[in-house]
Amino acid sequence: MHKLSRRFGVGAAVMVLGAMAAFPAQDSGPSQVGNQTPPAGTAVADHAQAYYHFMLARRYKELAGVYNHSDYIDRAISEYKLAMAADPGSLFLRVELAELYWRVARVGEAIHEAEDILKTDPDYPDAHRLLARIYFRMLGSNQMQKVDQATLDKAIAQLEALTRLVPSDVDSWEVLGRLYKMNNQNQKAEEAFKKVLNVDPSSKEGIVSLAELYFEQGDYAATVEQLKRIPEEDMDPRMMEMLGYAYSQTREYESAVAVYKKAMAQDPENQNLRRAYAEALLGMGNTPDARAEFEKILKAEPDDAVTYLRLAEMDRQEGRYDQARKELERAKTLQSNKSDNLDITYQQALLEDAAGNQPKAIELFQGLVKKSERENGQYTPAQANNHALFLERLGLIYRQQKKNDLAIESFRRIVALGDGQATQGEELIINTLRQNHQLPQALEEVNAAVKKFPEERSLIILRAYVVGEMGHVEEAVKQLQALMKNTPEDRQVYLSMMQVYSQAKQFDGAEQAVNKALAISTKPDEQEYTHFLLGSIYERQKKYDLAEEQFKKVLEANPFNASAANYLGYMLADRGVRLEESLKYIQKAVQLEPHNGAYLDSLGWAYYKMNRFDLAKPPLEEAARLMSDDPTILEHLGHVYLRMGKEALAAQEWELALKQWPQAVSSDFDAEQAARLQKELDALKVHLAKPRGSQ
Repeated sequence: MHKLSRRFGVGAAVMVLGAMAAFPAQDSGPSQVGNQTPPAGTAVADHAQAYYHFMLARRYKELAGVYNHSDYIDRAISEYKLAMAADPGSLFLRVELAELYWRVARVGEAIHEAEDILKTDPDYPDAHRLLARIYFRMLGSNQMQKVDQATLDKAIAQLEALTRLVPSDVDSWEVLGRLYKMNNQNQKAEEAFKKVLNVDPSSKEGIVSLAELYFEQGDYAATVEQLKRIPEEDMDPRMMEMLGYAYSQTREYESAVAVYKKAMAQDPENQNLRRAYAEALLGMGNTPDARAEFEKILKAEPDDAVTYLRLAEMDRQEGRYDQARKELERAKTLQSNKSDNLDITYQQALLEDAAGNQPKAIELFQGLVKKSERENGQYTPAQANNHALFLERLGLIYRQQKKNDLAIESFRRIVALGDGQATQGEELIINTLRQNHQLPQALEEVNAAVKKFPEERSLIILRAYVVGEMGHVEEAVKQLQALMKNTPEDRQVYLSMMQVYSQAKQFDGAEQAVNKALAISTKPDEQEYTHFLLGSIYERQKKYDLAEEQFKKVLEANPFNASAANYLGYMLADRGVRLEESLKYIQKAVQLEPHNGAYLDSLGWAYYKMNRFDLAKPPLEEAARLMSDDPTILEHLGHVYLRMGKEALAAQEWELALKQWPQAVSSDFDAEQAARLQKELDALKVHLAKPRGSQ
């Protein structure tokens, strides 16, 4: 005792004695850990000496941490070895020494020591725990490099052993789940995180880890379900940001906005949160407040090119083309030091297309195609996606200009990119042929595509559409029925059958098909869409009350569904009933999508039915500009001109409508409607031919 007090002081000596008295009899000190028997031939353990050297080792380790002297480490190792010599059966001491090796970066010796322990006792938890920590830390030190698969496998193996031996160890289950994620074993990761919550249902780490897993898999409803389990006062901005995004993806925009507000209250300088908040406001249709938030971002970060880009996109969608051009130029200036401004050029091309300057849009898209092309034909997935997107947009403009040969040429270049893009290219080619009423060529193309990609369901469905449009409805339905698997995927097949029947005006079959789809629609967005389709089928059968019921179900589930609001409003307006109510529905749709030509047509037609021709004219003229080949819009505009006394303009619009209708994709304007309009046009021409003042 005297020697010990002279070296470390009396306090240290008392500490040693206290520690010796406090050591549990079980495996938490240098005794016969876990009642293990020393190996045959070893000396009987001297517990007093083991305790003595163990405490000296601990003290030297503490001093090394305080003074950063390597000689203290050497002394600690020496004392551990003396303790082990005094108690050769203690696995605890061996783990202590192995952990010290690891702490001083002698990793090889640490691993060797821990593995030797497991040779003695394969089920010794602390050895598995230490090896798991070592391998996990080795993975963490290489975060910027490719994951070392061998190290990852070892870490997983140690944690699997540890959780088997100590199934209540929530920390180990949580880390194991993270490693499974890293190893792309998502199902096992989910099971591991659920084990955490089985042991501790309130574990914030377990809840967040499971939510992150669902988030990364795109299961946003499950993400919301998990994060809502965390009390609001325990959530940090990162969790709130994830919850807000998940709400946005499930179109619960009001909830997203509320969450983002709370997150920004905690972290008001976080511009990423503010940007997400602005996007949620846009989802709600609250464009003015969204714009205000983007402008706040610019005040905080005046050189944020991304925000200028977003504002330009909003201004393009709202028809403020000059302002959008200025914002794009500003974004381009801010990114002038970057060699790749594809996003900005892409937005410029979309802007010129929207503004009606197709030649300039074509020029820009051609430049994007050339810039994104790889001479060797070798593309990363991201590069192939960009190149295909630019080719698609270029082809769609050509198709809009009725330059179908050029459109198809662009789409064939998408096919040439290979399996990752070929299907999309084939679909664009086939749909171009369909829209141009080249059904035999479309069938030939789709048959070749199905032969090349026999497992691609979208092509098989597209072939059924072509077959149905050629008048072989039952054959088309049989082709679709062959895709049935008695799984949730059958929903898409039923919806495809509905389209085939609806195209052929066999509405009973369409109604049956969509009801079967509704019966297996489990997700809210699936139910919403299916109710919308059912409403459209009822409307086409003049079952207006049933149609209204379906559209209202959609709007109850999602008040921001512009399509349902527009359809319901137009259905009422076209029949001339409840016009004030119809106008409110349509105005809501236009508010959500102010430059949607179909919605502007509905607005103008509602005003026409209310005899407000002065209010009907502007939205219908804008709709005709946006959708110049839609015969229904042109007919409506002609009626407005006629009632305003502009008879020559009315005749001009009706002639254009009759010229466009054979190529019209819309099923609303058919041969019967064309015949009625032709009769009205003929009467109008006779009237115009009469001398003024004659009866």
